[in-house]
Amino acid sequence: MAFKKEGSIIVLLLCCCQWIHAQQSEPVLNAGAENQLENQAAVIPEDDAQPQLLNNYLHNRISLNTADAAALQSLGLLTPLQIHNFLLYRQLLGKLLSIYELQAIPGFDTAVIRSILPYVRVGDDLVPHYRLKDYAHGGEHALLLRYSRDLEKSRGYLPTDSTAAHYRGSPDKLLLRYRYNFPRYMSWGIVMEKDAGEQFFRGAQRNGFDFYSAHLFVKNYKHIKALALGDFTVNMGQGLINWQSLALGKGPAVMQIKREGELLRPYASAGEFYFYRGAGITLRQGYWEGTGFISLRRPDGSISSTDTLLTSQYITSLGSSGYHRSYTEQEKMNVLQQFTTGGNLSLVKQNWHAGINIIRHHFSVPLRKEAAPYNLFTFGGTQLINVSLDYAVTWKNMHFFGEVAISDNHKTGMVHGVLISVAKNADLSLLYRNYNRAYQSMYANAFGEYYRPANERGLYTALSLKITPRLTLNAYADVFNFPWLQYSMNAPGNGRELLLALTYIPDKHTEAFIRYSYSGKLQKGSAADFIKWQVWEQRNSWRCQTTMQLAEGLILKTRVEVNSYKNTIMQQQGFMLFTDAGYQFTRWPLMISGRYTKFMTGGTETRMYVAATGMLYEYVLSQLYGKGDQYQLRVRWRIMPRMSLWVRFQKVTYQDVSSIGNGWDEVAGSSKGAVFLQLQQLL
Repeated sequence: MAFKKEGSIIVLLLCCCQWIHAQQSEPVLNAGAENQLENQAAVIPEDDAQPQLLNNYLHNRISLNTADAAALQSLGLLTPLQIHNFLLYRQLLGKLLSIYELQAIPGFDTAVIRSILPYVRVGDDLVPHYRLKDYAHGGEHALLLRYSRDLEKSRGYLPTDSTAAHYRGSPDKLLLRYRYNFPRYMSWGIVMEKDAGEQFFRGAQRNGFDFYSAHLFVKNYKHIKALALGDFTVNMGQGLINWQSLALGKGPAVMQIKREGELLRPYASAGEFYFYRGAGITLRQGYWEGTGFISLRRPDGSISSTDTLLTSQYITSLGSSGYHRSYTEQEKMNVLQQFTTGGNLSLVKQNWHAGINIIRHHFSVPLRKEAAPYNLFTFGGTQLINVSLDYAVTWKNMHFFGEVAISDNHKTGMVHGVLISVAKNADLSLLYRNYNRAYQSMYANAFGEYYRPANERGLYTALSLKITPRLTLNAYADVFNFPWLQYSMNAPGNGRELLLALTYIPDKHTEAFIRYSYSGKLQKGSAADFIKWQVWEQRNSWRCQTTMQLAEGLILKTRVEVNSYKNTIMQQQGFMLFTDAGYQFTRWPLMISGRYTKFMTGGTETRMYVAATGMLYEYVLSQLYGKGDQYQLRVRWRIMPRMSLWVRFQKVTYQDVSSIGNGWDEVAGSSKGAVFLQLQQLL
């Protein structure tokens, strides 16, 4: 694809980039973390639990002189080796007197320290001893209201002369959340959400919002490590039998390949699928920890029958979107009952732990996937049981971890990894996974090429090298194969991936990031072929991103990305450039920022993913393909010391198209806009 026509615009943008005044009140993702997020095709939707936790740590910082391994793990920013080195340093040399001491700890370079700095503090602290009634007063109450709406109506909202609109509700999307949060001790709250197209206090949603969620969570009270009532998530081992929180996979953070998180976590997000509803508890006594939980939910599903009298029904798929906009979607709402029980027993020592996990799902209606060769080994029936063993061991400069699981059809899945600090400036990671083609699970999310740990074998190797104190090279190579068919493959296949990323931080005001990635794998051939032979597809991508800050608050972010797709049948190329800038008024608590994005791609195979930020807890992923421009304008106004308002306007304009999208979401014309409002009051 030729881009000469757009050359003058691109050169002008690159040359005219200027410094602007911006003051950050909330930490932003660095270039590597942004890339990691944008790479995830199977990220759990609408899961903002980690941003909520980190934002609360801004006001209730972790004391580095009293924090244990669990508190440091909750940040999600440190590797097991870094946590081990920190605790060993504190044990040998005593409490930290200054935050600058972190530079003396192996593995804590400038980038790592900058990432955790907003959430931690140092001082001559005492370990707090709270009573239960203190748990209810040491935290923060927050009320959040979010509204969004597309400015153009899609085909689903437009009635005809003979039919009503397909979507039964308005295009407005609403979220209301109240939460009290005292990190590491107590949380309670309620979430209410209405998606665009859903009814509100009428029709199928006579109770108002389409989705309600509530939780009460207590932590670290005597022998109770965690107590969950209401909605919660469960995260076991390395994700082979259950993992419901956000889990990033392959990306520039090459050493963060281990699944880490507390087994029970409160659920206060708007997603309507990846959580349990019931009760759970974790008790600890000495080195032993035991967890048990029980859940009863009514998820959505597509229901079918083996006869015309509907006497023998089954579910062909579970619905995870949470949409109930049309009659068809409303018919799938809460059609089955899911009863889940599970538990864990772990032995936890200073440098190692081992645990056994078990989970059982029972459905009121049998599950039966569509009759297709790639579904031959997927789960079907009313009951599924999984058992696993997981472990983690730190020995000298090495950290070993893994999990071995079995489903009740006697098929196994396993993942084993090691993180090694081979030198002061070099770290190495290895991970091997082997998931049987018939291994079955419900809410698993383990490391791999696809979201489901089944039908895959692979070896991942990675290196993190600090070339200089300011220059870091991260790289990984991953080879894998699929013994059986996948949805996108009509025969067993294989593939490989490679990534190289350079991060240069000359000072605390500037970051430059360059990344090259390659992916090659066998995929199903063209649908036009009578025999759909396997074809080898290759993807290449280059990204350059800079973030610059002058004095306090002067910031500019620019990204240029080029990618290509090629197989034996077709070839596509893509290009994207965005410039992001903002201005913080010095006399008023008002910040205005904006982003301009230029994109040109040959089709959907070279689509670009961009994380659109600007509102607290919001990391919306924009998917751009074709040829066009995207504009964003963001305003943040601190109305009062404890009340903030965010406004974001977004518009995308395409060239040479008469409509955008497809199906009921198709919008007539060549442009599409949306407005987002958010108000937060700290009570």
